[in-house]
Amino acid sequence: MLSCKEITRILSSDEELRLIKRTELRMHLLMCEHCSNYNKHLKQMKEGFKKFFKKKYEVKPDELTKLEESIIKKHTR
Repeated sequence: MLSCKEITRILSSDEELRLIKRTELRMHLLMCEHCSNYNKHLKQMKEGFKKFFKKKYEVKPDELTKLEESIIKKHTR
């Protein structure tokens, strides 16, 4: 059986799992409340990031200019 450490590594990665590993993962999540909660929270965070980055933000030209100037100042020191 996979350890909690292995489960968190698998859940945090985007790797494709073979059938046996997927089965072991599911079994562990059914039995381990901590890993199951971790999985749930990780999914919520991923969805939140997807929603955040899908939004389009309108930036005024003067705000963009100020931001560009600030970045240039920091990198030319």
